[in-house]
Amino acid sequence: MASFKALIVMVIWTAIAGFGLFTIGAQEHFRNPMWAVGVGVALLTIHMINMALYFKIAGERPFEWFK
Repeated sequence: MASFKALIVMVIWTAIAGFGLFTIGAQEHFRNPMWAVGVGVALLTIHMINMALYFKIAGERPFEWFK
């Protein structure tokens, strides 16, 4: 159950971050190198926060689906 809760929180966080990127117009400036680097760093940060959220919520043994 902890894995399911963690996945729900990750989906919510990713949706909020994706909406933020969409709001600032990241998809319109993909040819600009500065925007590309900035969006790349933002996506990497979003991924790292997702991993931290998952392991914080799911605990030490997150992949224990069956007991």
